[in-house]
Amino acid sequence: MASIKRDAIKQKWEQTEFPLVCETCLGDNPYLRMTTEPHGKKCKICESPFTVFAWQAGTKGRLKRVEICKSCAQAKNVCQVCIYDLEYGLPVAMRDKILREEGAAAGGSMALAVPQSDANRSWFNAQQARLIESGEMDRNIGSAAHAKLASVARMQPKYERNLAKLCSFFAKGECNRGTNCPFRHEMPKDRNDPLAKQNTKDRFYGTNDPVAKKMLWRRQQIEDNKNKADVMKGEEDGDERAVATCYVRFDTRDESTQNIVIAEQDLRDHFYSHGEIAAVRMNQSQAAFIEYTTGEAANLAISIMDKQLINGRKVLVSWARQPKRGNERGPVSGPSQPEGPVRPMAPPGASSSSAGPGAGMSFPAGFVPSAQVAAAAKTRAAANSGLARTGLVAPRPGGGAIRRVGAGMRSAAPKPYYASADPNRLGTNK
Repeated sequence: MASIKRDAIKQKWEQTEFPLVCETCLGDNPYLRMTTEPHGKKCKICESPFTVFAWQAGTKGRLKRVEICKSCAQAKNVCQVCIYDLEYGLPVAMRDKILREEGAAAGGSMALAVPQSDANRSWFNAQQARLIESGEMDRNIGSAAHAKLASVARMQPKYERNLAKLCSFFAKGECNRGTNCPFRHEMPKDRNDPLAKQNTKDRFYGTNDPVAKKMLWRRQQIEDNKNKADVMKGEEDGDERAVATCYVRFDTRDESTQNIVIAEQDLRDHFYSHGEIAAVRMNQSQAAFIEYTTGEAANLAISIMDKQLINGRKVLVSWARQPKRGNERGPVSGPSQPEGPVRPMAPPGASSSSAGPGAGMSFPAGFVPSAQVAAAAKTRAAANSGLARTGLVAPRPGGGAIRRVGAGMRSAAPKPYYASADPNRLGTNK
């Protein structure tokens, strides 16, 4: 029978029946025997006494116990032992940073800030307890933030975190317990390792967590390497990233799913929820291009649908690439050009021998060219006079890239249509 709390201060003391812990802290043993101590110690965050639970975390794990109260853990949705997020397995600092980034992009902030002063923290805990009891606790973080957190989540249990701590006497060479010592007989790798100095409050508030800093550094390195690879690929291909188009490639590495057909309607059914689709273009039966009306919708579709299954077949979603300005025509198919300097082609109607280095050149006064140079200049002038009707001129030596006759010419752009300027419509000035 629970004791009656007669004191007003004792009414705030927490008394629960089961802790809020993650799978890693429970250990690999499915059968646990927990010890309970009501009001065993103060919470390291709110400093209120709470029920302490202790157990052995697995067959080779050490004795673990909760560090913070259940109310504080529910406010941040973290484990009472390791203070990691229960849904994504990430430190609070890394989770809140991603939530702040996505919240700033959406026009708000989705990270929950817990006050650190005593008065404000007491009021905050009371409000959180009221929301939890009434079931009004809203943890909707948005699809974009959920996709980014899911991409870096660590949901697989890591039971090596439950191993016994290092024996300080063994490091000094003074441990005389031998195999009966409950601590690990291993030498520390680095005495100045920042991971060896971790604090519960810092991890809960996300202020100075070395584990989060290391994970954020790794994430930044991965993003930088990916951006460099995209830039190098774009330079090699001569293309740049599309604004709002996704490239969906159907996985062909799995032989058991190669015969599964993914139709256009299947793609629309899976991709329509991320934004308005402007067009879907199928590339035979191996890939497709999905064009959205906005770039945000395309980015959301890439982050959510990448490496997902459609009709049992994996799809790989990435940004589509479009030709850069000046590369609309693409490479011209034909025989390979010989190495060396490119010489200008002879104009139509002239022999190839007449297109020499001095063809079509103007000579200063008093300069008498040789017979060959004069003949080449005369031939070029005659060719240009014949091309004057079409508006084309034979290329000059060193005058830029050599193009075929008629290449790169476009018709005049149509004039914009204005309804008020249409004489066939009523209300216009005829």
